Amino acid sequence: MSFINILFIVLSIPSILMYTKVSTDYDLYGIKIALNDRFLVSADNLFLVWYIRLFSISNTSNCLLLYNSTTCDSVYSVVVSTSNNMSFIYNCIDFQGNNVVGLFTSNGTCSFHLEDERIVSNYSTQDNFVIAINGDGTGVYGFADDFMLFYQLFPTVNMTVWQNNMSISPRAVDISSNQYYAVLVGYCQSSGTVAVECGFVVQLNASLTCPYSTSIFKINTAVTYSWTDSRSVRLTTESRTYTPQSVMSVSISWHTQCVLIGVQSLNSVFLYSLNDTRAPISFRQTGAGLMGYGKSVAWLDKTGHKAVILANAYSYSNYQWISSSVHVYDIQSDGFNDSTKPVLIYPNGQQTLQNAMDPAFIRIICSPSGHLGLLDRLGNGIAILSASPNYYANTNTSEYVTSSLPCNRGTSRDYDGIELCYPYLAEVNNCSHEFYCPYGAVGEVAYSSFESIEQDQEYPESPENIVFDDILMQNVFSFNFKSIHCLLVSPITWVLVVMMIVGIVVAGMGVSEIFYPHHHSIRNQAKHIFRKIDLIGEGENWVGRLNRIRPLYVLRTKTNKIIWIVSNVYGEEAKWLFESIVARCRRKVLITGMAGAMGNKFKVGSFITPAFWVNADSVSALNWIRSLPDIPILGIYK
Repeated sequence: MSFINILFIVLSIPSILMYTKVSTDYDLYGIKIALNDRFLVSADNLFLVWYIRLFSISNTSNCLLLYNSTTCDSVYSVVVSTSNNMSFIYNCIDFQGNNVVGLFTSNGTCSFHLEDERIVSNYSTQDNFVIAINGDGTGVYGFADDFMLFYQLFPTVNMTVWQNNMSISPRAVDISSNQYYAVLVGYCQSSGTVAVECGFVVQLNASLTCPYSTSIFKINTAVTYSWTDSRSVRLTTESRTYTPQSVMSVSISWHTQCVLIGVQSLNSVFLYSLNDTRAPISFRQTGAGLMGYGKSVAWLDKTGHKAVILANAYSYSNYQWISSSVHVYDIQSDGFNDSTKPVLIYPNGQQTLQNAMDPAFIRIICSPSGHLGLLDRLGNGIAILSASPNYYANTNTSEYVTSSLPCNRGTSRDYDGIELCYPYLAEVNNCSHEFYCPYGAVGEVAYSSFESIEQDQEYPESPENIVFDDILMQNVFSFNFKSIHCLLVSPITWVLVVMMIVGIVVAGMGVSEIFYPHHHSIRNQAKHIFRKIDLIGEGENWVGRLNRIRPLYVLRTKTNKIIWIVSNVYGEEAKWLFESIVARCRRKVLITGMAGAMGNKFKVGSFITPAFWVNADSVSALNWIRSLPDIPILGIYK
């Protein structure tokens, strides 16, 4: 083996070792989906195939194009012409670690032919290598860490390569519908240990001269974050180190001279004017603690009135996926800031997730007429086609290209778009003042067809007296004859009932005294009853004694003896109480007393002596102080 061959192998080894391929990571190193108004193409590095979906009026066609006609081991990105011809350009890494670009063309069918493929010589494998096609479709520009290139497509195929002298590690580039300027965004090395987000407006001159920057976007200083925000202490040490978190996106609208720049690590999207790149016109973010908003951005169509933003949510600490959705903002009408509401969020209740799609989205792309391409993390690419007026895009399908369905009744849309239909307005229905046409109505309803309902109700007049005491007195001493219930609950009714009962008793006692003056049985019985119930008592309680002698505690001993502790303030109710106990229990009862406020001799709560001894039917009153020998005083009561 010659010295030249040995030297070639040694020089080739670093390129091979630098290259890192993860076939299942469709978010790695580039945008693997592209579309225009005629077809969609997506790259699959796991199965080494391109999926091509052709759009047509009658139906769609699905095509497969294998990598084996190329030298690609892993495709980075794919782009298509905005002029809607049937061709696409790719950049990839071959099995030797070389940087490669190539061109496929077609005659309008699934028959694609590899027109050209070229190796970017003299440069090692580039992790950060992005491409974009110019507005007239005549050439593709490529930007990498070490080089820049122009890949001429028409009239002849040719490639020119320059060294990258703009001091930027590229992450995204867009040229859109012009051929003179591009916007390139990525990371710039501000010092040996710090890299910051940056961007350039790049002057393009085809193969004549090397592209060069004309103005700079200072993205890292566009927003100042609070010291509590984790984004304020973010640190990127090496601009060339590729990480999923460092993905950026850019899209130009030459019609409005505006640029969208998405920085998912900042969870923000910036809106710039090409005429003044010093500071953004506005920006929108979704808060701290997350990242992913602005992972991919695009203008919905060539008018530049509506922006499409991939609103992903990842945890800031470990980049764990949380959610994905696509937001469409009408910037022309609503502006663009944190309070701006999207006019469409996909997926939604009517436009559900396509049957084969994974809920985690990684890239979006739009065509000049407003079609939307969407790529998920499993490599599935779908095209949501713009629907005609009064139709909407139906995503509830197993097809990878959506169809259109008529708007639901009561809704419409008077322009082409991927948005949902909106409820009817009265002026849309040409509704006259004689008809009722609410928001979203499906037809006209004459006001004469509505039944008139009387809303007026009579309410009772407010009383003249508003003082509570006066109202109470009026109700206590008056009858209410409005209903039987009101009569029964009236206080004066029961006062009269009680007075009648008392009158009968008094009359009976009077008659008894007149006709039987020497017999007092009725009077004695009445006195006994009144003493028992003590209705008036001492003027404090309606149920006098019964309320005063209720037990405070009832204790049961281990030997099944019951101890009642009652409140007997003056010692007057004990006899009545224990007569009742004897009548119900028929047991021997020992009644003891405790000293109250009887003088200085005994302390309050001191145990004194038995007060009563109840034995069968007899009740013996005992002296409070003097003890009797036949009554148990001392001892342990268990």
